[in-house]
Amino acid sequence: MGMAASQARYLGLTARKTNVEYEGQQVNQARTALANQSANTFNELLALEVPTAPSTQDYTTLQYSYQDGVNGETITDMAELINDPDGYNYMITHYHYSDVFTGVQTMKNNPQVSFGTKAAKVAVSKDEVKYDNATDTYTINGQTLTKYDPNVEEQKKAYSQIVNDYSDFTKFAVDDIYTFTDADGNLSFASRSDLKKAANGSSDLATYTVNDNVPSFVGNNSVLPYDPLDADMKAAYEQICRDFPAENISESDKIYTWKFQGTTYFGTLEDLQAAADSAPDKTKPTENQNKLPIYDAENVKTKIERKQRAFVDLDDTGRPQSIRFEDSTITYTLNTETITDENAYNDAMNQYNYDMQVYEKQIADINAKTEKIQQQDRTLELRLRQLDTEQDALQTEMEAVKKVIEKNIESTFKTFE
Repeated sequence: MGMAASQARYLGLTARKTNVEYEGQQVNQARTALANQSANTFNELLALEVPTAPSTQDYTTLQYSYQDGVNGETITDMAELINDPDGYNYMITHYHYSDVFTGVQTMKNNPQVSFGTKAAKVAVSKDEVKYDNATDTYTINGQTLTKYDPNVEEQKKAYSQIVNDYSDFTKFAVDDIYTFTDADGNLSFASRSDLKKAANGSSDLATYTVNDNVPSFVGNNSVLPYDPLDADMKAAYEQICRDFPAENISESDKIYTWKFQGTTYFGTLEDLQAAADSAPDKTKPTENQNKLPIYDAENVKTKIERKQRAFVDLDDTGRPQSIRFEDSTITYTLNTETITDENAYNDAMNQYNYDMQVYEKQIADINAKTEKIQQQDRTLELRLRQLDTEQDALQTEMEAVKKVIEKNIESTFKTFE
């Protein structure tokens, strides 16, 4: 019975030792996997590129400029010429900024266009105006003009509308106002002084009439027909037409104007009518109208750039010191400045700061991953030591049991000798 128990104990210890050895192999395989992970994280670390801070030198250039007496010119490019037939040694690109009279288009939200009765100023060609000194009468296309009569209700009402819309018309004495019927059958007015200028061939005649159902307001701004006799208005309108040749403003013959905050704006009858008709609620015709294309002309600061040949004189160090262009005999002294593109440098610095944050985050992630791997490895190492200690204990106990078994065998077989 003792021998059987010893044998069973020995077998149990052998099985336990085998399990310990197997678990040890598993632990070693796990540590090998962790070692591979650690190598991968190290390779990730080696692959990281450390961001480099930008240098102001990378965004600093030499800039040459000169003063031509009117504008300050800045040179942006100097391309060397080889064997130029006229002796010029550089092709120069230079620029200055200047105010340029420019047409501007704006889409006005909810313009609140309204229609009503308004006066209109119409230009009549001076060739159509004649004066008969013998009868002291003026004619337009053969039609004789008559003096304005405030006792005639139609004339009085029309005159009141004209002076309301064109306050300058009040500078003419009532006795110097003439009336006639224009080609459209409308009652029109003109001053004696303007008639005299037209008859003398000095200028076209400004006439005034009243029309119904015409654009009267854009918002709170009074609308009047375009006046080609107004030099400033004409210059603005012609500039707008040059800058927007494909728009309605260049094609329409019915142009209206209004002033807002000192600026004269232009619009076409077609666009004003479309805006007025677009109100969704016809009981509120000036609310929620569609956008209205409006135009004005103003001085806009514009970059004026030219490219031309020049003779550039260089000093002993090869730095340009003076310049003479092909279309002038004047030699200009060049000013040398060190210019740093602050915006580009700041953009580069912002990118660097961002890249550095990303880099530091990647480093922190790798360090955290490495620390986790090391902690797992320490845990496995501790377990491996425990298994090693357990295996030594099992080996010692197995040897003791083996000795017991050997003694049992020896004593058993000696009994039968």
